[in-house]
Amino acid sequence: MLRKTRSFVLYPEYFDKKLSRKDGRKVPRSKAVEDCKLSKIVYACKYLELNYTIEKDKQYSKNWWKSEGRVVVNPEGIANKTELIRKITNVARKLKRVEKPTQKKTKNKPKQPKK
Repeated sequence: MLRKTRSFVLYPEYFDKKLSRKDGRKVPRSKAVEDCKLSKIVYACKYLELNYTIEKDKQYSKNWWKSEGRVVVNPEGIANKTELIRKITNVARKLKRVEKPTQKKTKNKPKQPKK
């Protein structure tokens, strides 16, 4: 039987500043991210050049009604999950916004009827 490769699972709840440790936060509140989304974790994985997979249909068990998914990371050169969480936190804290910028809406002035 083949053995699965080692991988770590990361949920946005691990890094969310609004949650308590009981609710699933894994990092100290001083290092936590204000509004942690899945996109911030993905960006941090890209920045650290890690192999990852996004699973949007999975939920965090303590926050199953609100969870947006998880990232499965195949860490090469990372000793344990705690080290991975610290590296992801350091990158994610520096991000102000990862989401696509919204386009500015311009109001079209209605044409004046000619007299």
